[in-house]
Amino acid sequence: MTFLSPMWLWALLLVPVLVVMAVAWERQRGHAARAFADPRVMAIGTDARGRLYRRIALGLAIVAAAMGPIALARPAVETTEERRQGAVMLAIDTSLSMKKDDLKPNRLDAAREAANRFLDAAPDEALVGLVTFDAKAVVRVAPTLDRPAVRAALDDLPMAEGTALGSAVVAGLGSLRGAGVLEPLPPTPQQSAGRILVMSDGAGNVGISPEDATQRARAQRVPVYTVMLGNDPGRADRPPPPTQLAAMATQTGGVFAQTTSTEDLVRIFEDIGGALTQVPTVRQLAVLAALVALLCLAAAGALMTLVRRRPIASGPGAGPARPPALPPLG
Repeated sequence: MTFLSPMWLWALLLVPVLVVMAVAWERQRGHAARAFADPRVMAIGTDARGRLYRRIALGLAIVAAAMGPIALARPAVETTEERRQGAVMLAIDTSLSMKKDDLKPNRLDAAREAANRFLDAAPDEALVGLVTFDAKAVVRVAPTLDRPAVRAALDDLPMAEGTALGSAVVAGLGSLRGAGVLEPLPPTPQQSAGRILVMSDGAGNVGISPEDATQRARAQRVPVYTVMLGNDPGRADRPPPPTQLAAMATQTGGVFAQTTSTEDLVRIFEDIGGALTQVPTVRQLAVLAALVALLCLAAAGALMTLVRRRPIASGPGAGPARPPALPPLG
C-alpha cells in the first residue's frame, strides 16, 4: 500500500479531536437533560439500546470523516501485470541534406508527415519511440504509449551534418531491449515484438557502419524497415543509398520502400509479434475510501432513525417514566 498524495494524511490528526468533541458532547447532553427535567415528572433520554445506537452512529460518522483525508491522499497498490506488447522505433534522418525540396515541402517534413501517419495507424497497444540521427544518433523518446509525446518530439527536430545510419539502428535496438520486448529471443524476425523504421535520404557515413548495425539487428531478430527519401546518388566510394537501405531491410527481414504511403507504413506492424512484458501498474483505491465513507454515513443515518423511533426512558434499561401519583383531595 502506498499513497500518491501523502500530505493529506496530516488531516487525520483532526480525528482524535473529533473523538474528544463527540465524548464531550455526549456527556453534556446527559447533564443538560438532567438539569432541565425531573425524571420523576417526565421521562428523559432514550433507553440503553437507543443510547448504544446513537454512540455507534457517532463513531461511524467519525470514521466517515477520516475517510476524507485518506481518499484525498490517493491510496494505491503497486502491482505488475503481464501485457502482450509490441514496439516500433522510428529512426529519422536529420542531416542537412534533408532540407532538399525534391519532396514537398522538403524531405524532413515528408518524413515527419509519414511518422505522424504511422502514429495514426499504429495499434493502440503498440509502443512507439523516436531516434534521430545526423552526425550522431539520439534517442528522443523511449518506446511509449504516449502518442502526444512522440508528436511533440517530431515537431522539434534539430539538424546537423552527417548520416549516422548504423548508430541509429543500434540506438533503436537498445531502446527496444530497454522496453523489454526482445526477450525471449523470437524464432524469426517476423515473430519479433520489436521493429525499427528508418527514413533517410542517404547512406551512412559516420559512426557505426550500417553493415555492423545490420548484423546486430539480425542477431536480435529485429526486422528493419527502410524508406528512401529523395533520389540522391550518393558518393562514388560508397554503395548508393537505395542499395544500402535495401540491403539493411532484406537482411533483417524487413521491407525497403521508396515511398511514404500509408500502405508502406502499415506493413511494418501487419505481422508484429507480441512479447509478454511485465508492466508495473498502480491501482488507486481512493474510490474504495469514498465508498466506505458513504456506507458509514448511511449506516449512521439508519441508526439515528431507529433512535428517534424508540420509546423514551428515564433511566438505563427502564421503560417510559410515569409521573408520581397525586395525593387525594380533601
